[in-house]
Amino acid sequence: MRVTRRNAGLQQRHIAARLGLNNANTLVSWESERSMPSGTNLIKLCILYGKTPLELYPEYSRKVAQLLRAPETNSDGNA
Repeated sequence: MRVTRRNAGLQQRHIAARLGLNNANTLVSWESERSMPSGTNLIKLCILYGKTPLELYPEYSRKVAQLLRAPETNSDGNA
């Protein structure tokens, strides 16, 4: 996501202000994927950058897709 922001010519503090964040530290955490934005903030980021969640967080999106495709197991470990 950092590359997307830089390519858009935007600074962290400007994005943080647009999102109503107290400082850019939260954005730094999102850009490094140490944490994820809330659903609301993810939608805001997508709108600001003109990107989809998959484009902003491709690795995370792949992990979620894998989890969703994994067969379900019940409490005794059987599918």
